Amino acid sequence: MMLRNQESKFMYRNILLSIVLSIVITLLVSSTILYVNFDNIALQQVYESDSNSLLQTSQEIRTITETATSLSFQIYRDFVISKLLFYDKPDIYDVQGSMSQLNLYRLAMPFIESIYVYNGKSELFYVSSNNFQSGIQTKATLGDPSMIDILDHFQNYIPFLPIPRYFKANGPNSLESTSIGIYSYLCYDAINLNNSLNSAVVVNISESFFNKSLKNVANNRASNEIIINKEGTLISTDGTNPILSNYADKGYIQQIIANPSSPGYLVDQVNGTKSLVSYTAPDSLGWRYVRTTPYTIITEEIRDMRLKTIYISLTILLVGLLISLIMSKRLFDPIDKVIRSLKTLEIEKRDNLQILRQNFLRNIIMGRDAYHPQALQSKLTYFGSNITIGHPSLLLMVKMDRYEENIRTYKDQLTLLRYAVMNICTEISSTTYHAEGVDMGDDHIILILSAKEADFIWECSAFAELLQNMQASIASFIKLSVSITVSPLQDDANQSFQLYKQLLEASYHRLFRGHGCIISSEEIIAYRTKEYKFPSQKERQLVDCLMTGDSEEAERIYTEIIYETSLYPYTVVHLAISHLTLTVNNVLTTINKNNALAFPLYLDAAVASLTHVETIEEINGQFIDLFRQLQKKLDEKRSSKHVELIKKMNDIIDRDYANQNLSLNSIADELAMSSIYISRLYKQHTMIAITDVIQDVRMHKSKDLLLNTSLSVAEIAEKTGFTSDSYFYRLFKKYNGITPNDFRKQLKYENTLHQKGIEER
Repeated sequence: MMLRNQESKFMYRNILLSIVLSIVITLLVSSTILYVNFDNIALQQVYESDSNSLLQTSQEIRTITETATSLSFQIYRDFVISKLLFYDKPDIYDVQGSMSQLNLYRLAMPFIESIYVYNGKSELFYVSSNNFQSGIQTKATLGDPSMIDILDHFQNYIPFLPIPRYFKANGPNSLESTSIGIYSYLCYDAINLNNSLNSAVVVNISESFFNKSLKNVANNRASNEIIINKEGTLISTDGTNPILSNYADKGYIQQIIANPSSPGYLVDQVNGTKSLVSYTAPDSLGWRYVRTTPYTIITEEIRDMRLKTIYISLTILLVGLLISLIMSKRLFDPIDKVIRSLKTLEIEKRDNLQILRQNFLRNIIMGRDAYHPQALQSKLTYFGSNITIGHPSLLLMVKMDRYEENIRTYKDQLTLLRYAVMNICTEISSTTYHAEGVDMGDDHIILILSAKEADFIWECSAFAELLQNMQASIASFIKLSVSITVSPLQDDANQSFQLYKQLLEASYHRLFRGHGCIISSEEIIAYRTKEYKFPSQKERQLVDCLMTGDSEEAERIYTEIIYETSLYPYTVVHLAISHLTLTVNNVLTTINKNNALAFPLYLDAAVASLTHVETIEEINGQFIDLFRQLQKKLDEKRSSKHVELIKKMNDIIDRDYANQNLSLNSIADELAMSSIYISRLYKQHTMIAITDVIQDVRMHKSKDLLLNTSLSVAEIAEKTGFTSDSYFYRLFKKYNGITPNDFRKQLKYENTLHQKGIEER
């Protein structure tokens, strides 16, 4: 006993000294390192803070650029404003409407200084501005002379990237010129043969808004921010110098330029003051964001941090010594508790062999652990399992149907529910096989079936009856529907353990087969050899049907596309549904824009990801419901004006079909409308192109003349508007499968037979 007490005291002393020395050495080393390296640490911390602020500024500038780019595209594609871009002499009503639209765009975004719409044919500018005269301007009268030079040399500028510049503009009420700093975003049309612009849209953002973005970033130091380009030119004013000032001769700017691709910081003289200069890497615009902070502010923070570190270290040392003394005295109690806990855990291990067996089998099935067959058999025997590795075996995946509904119904009893399913399946199959159930969590369990004899003979009908018995028993005892996926029979259990992923993938085909199905994974895996090609033609037909509001045809095409994927791997199904979801949402976006529909419904992204979707009917329901609602909206939107316009086009075709010059353009000229617009409108409402209707009318008239007149084919071709009789021959045969002469003979022959029949009666 005395020896034991001495050993305890010796151990206590060693433990106490070890703890005290560890605390003292750790504090001394860490404090010394911190004290010596405080300058670098402080500079690094300030740099990291500055870097985050500068990146935030960069993001705001990028957001402005994206907004300007989006606005330029929107203006360019605006049907009202397009008349200013492409018409030589738009009438006064079109100009007034377009200018009002431009003013609305400008007023909707207060950071926009002005918007120019340039027509290359008339060389006129249509200006909406805050600071100088708005309206129609020529190159000579435009209050922004530098823009003329930019458009004359547009090849030197990249579209949609900001062009920083200053120009002097005369105000509307003063003869004095005003200096204006702006950032211009250029969007232009294709170049014509004279190497000049057809049209352009210019969005100008005020310099003050860019500077406001720099000042809005939180900064609790007396720091200054500027933006430079890769040549060292000032892009944003620093309060003393205007934009486009040359900063390349400044020492700290030269060091930044010398590091062309990486962010960093440096210490240098800035305007005669030693400062920390933090800078970013070039962004997508090629701009770099620079912040300068006087070094005296940083060193003042360093002194405070050093003193705080010394005080904190001394306090921690004293507290650590006190705690070490107290805890060392009580060290033996925790050690004793740990030993007792280990013994308890050992007892619990023996008592919870079932849990350990479940974990072991789960890890084997999911491929987390791997064993040699003999070692695996030993482990199974140790856990009390009857599975024989060398005998034929297979896996069953039993999946609960309507899992989301079961979660709401059973809540915390799902584990007990899976255990009940596992017990029923194990008990039913144990008459023929050695069965072992494994709870895989979520909505399914795995059943390992191993033959009782090595020379096991497989009987498909008996096995199918066994599966049906499982489903019926589960439905009877626990009122639950399950789907079962069956793996191929393997020569030994070790091979069947490797089929879990194959089984899981095959189980997803419950999507098409429905609740309560029985799936053979071997059949599903065979789908992998088939090559799938997405039916783009049907997709285009689906888009056309949605655009015209033909929901019945859209439902038919959609159903064909979806059910074609049922004979392909699940990844194909997933990709096809994702593709259709994106296509339908894009169509809805287009319809909302083109038809000004207030149609807020879009397909949920969860549909595309098949999250919590068990059967295809759940997906079909969302698509079809959306198709029908869309048709209802479009039917409500169609106006009598469009119907009347289509009737006028049909009347023109019926009247002028014999005129060889009848075409889409001639109809548009007569109606004084855009050919593109009437073509799109006609196609949307009739699903037929105007040119096809013209050909159909001419072909119908030619058939009538062939049947009821004795005119020659050449005369009929001329009277029905065809440019030549040879072209009429080719087109007639393409439409009807026979030549005009054969058509006339065939009709005469049929009429003769018909007349004879009448006479005989």
